[in-house]
Amino acid sequence: MMAVFLVILFIMQLVSFYIIALLYMKISKFKDLEKKQQKLMSEMDDAIGAYLNELKEENDRLIQIIDQKSFQTDSRHEQAQEQRTNQTDDFIEGEQDVLTINPVKYPMKVAMKSYQSFVSKAAVIPEIVTEEKKKDDRSVAIDMHDEGKSIEEIAKKLGKGKTEVTLLLKFR
Repeated sequence: MMAVFLVILFIMQLVSFYIIALLYMKISKFKDLEKKQQKLMSEMDDAIGAYLNELKEENDRLIQIIDQKSFQTDSRHEQAQEQRTNQTDDFIEGEQDVLTINPVKYPMKVAMKSYQSFVSKAAVIPEIVTEEKKKDDRSVAIDMHDEGKSIEEIAKKLGKGKTEVTLLLKFR
């Protein structure tokens, strides 16, 4: 009886050592995973920092270019102003009939091009927007779909993405 008891204790001790070893391995895996996560986070922080620094340098360079163009435009504007006064004097004297137009400053041209490239979608679809703004987009999309219009046409008319229109139609 005592031998059986000792064998059972020995087996239980082996099982407990096995369980302890498994738990230790799991803990070490979690520690390794945590170290990898910390390493990835620091790499991501470095990458984002480098990206932000590059973006800042690009912005500074753009500001410098705009300032240079603005300075050039200002000097051209001053030259044009001088020419205009000379031409006005000549015109008053009756020697010359020339009209000049004030040049637009460079940053305004850049801003206009930028805004023109991102024209609001409502300007592209004025007839639909004015008539159908009274209705919500969902009902307009459903009506147009019932008329047999494609999802691309509906999206273009509403100024929304195809996926958004598809979701509007799915949740009738």
